[in-house]
Amino acid sequence: MIKSIKIIYKKYIEYALSKKCPVMISRSGEKGKRVNCYSIAIDKENQPCYLVKSLVDDELTCLQWDGNSYSNECKVAFSIIKPKDFRISHYYGLSEVTFFGINDFILGRLFFIEYIKIHLYRILTATNQYVFNKKKLFTKQRIKLLRVLFDLRLEGEKKFHVFRLMTELYTVKWLNHPDGNSQIQKVEFYLNALVDTGELKKTEGGTYELTGLAIRAIEDYEEQERKHVENVKIQRRMFWLTLVIVLLTLVQAGLIKLPPIIDLTAKP
Repeated sequence: MIKSIKIIYKKYIEYALSKKCPVMISRSGEKGKRVNCYSIAIDKENQPCYLVKSLVDDELTCLQWDGNSYSNECKVAFSIIKPKDFRISHYYGLSEVTFFGINDFILGRLFFIEYIKIHLYRILTATNQYVFNKKKLFTKQRIKLLRVLFDLRLEGEKKFHVFRLMTELYTVKWLNHPDGNSQIQKVEFYLNALVDTGELKKTEGGTYELTGLAIRAIEDYEEQERKHVENVKIQRRMFWLTLVIVLLTLVQAGLIKLPPIIDLTAKP
């Protein structure tokens, strides 16, 4: 191993060890969100071998894998371990980033690609939760009924009987349907629920009338649907933005080669 490269590798390993994880790592709640530590393991042929505890000069103090756990303490020379055999796990809040090899770890610390994706995901999650917490929950069945009644109101009907609504929803064929009676009870239950919440008013004759709250409920639901669609669009844009950032970072790191720019002024 070239001496200058070895020094760089040791600096990054020492940095990770300066934030070494405790034996027990919280992975939930507020305590889990505050976690920021590293765990360094050494694998041989994709099999666990050592868990690194410290690095002094060229000597690693490790716990050796016994087949079930890391238990036996031992000393290993840093210079004989291949850089690709290091597996460095960063417990970052409730997220976890794993680097396979010191070179991967160095690139991760230089360009922060995985951390950018983590923060974008957290922003989107927080936005989704905020929008969800702000909106009132209306079932689609209730809104569907209100829309049908609203359309009938626009056609001039002021009062609605449950039979009229059933016919509007399912045509007259519902009368001969084997589940017709159970369905009319279900629709009537929804109508009475809308009376309880104020979107409908029930008359003495057993019919229903729309109130101003019905229009507001429809408008609120449509506004929530619009925000949901906009939120989905934002998530898609953020996904493509993240993808572009990753690709540009890989190009900058030289891991992806782009074709040279075409010189349109050159003679054929």
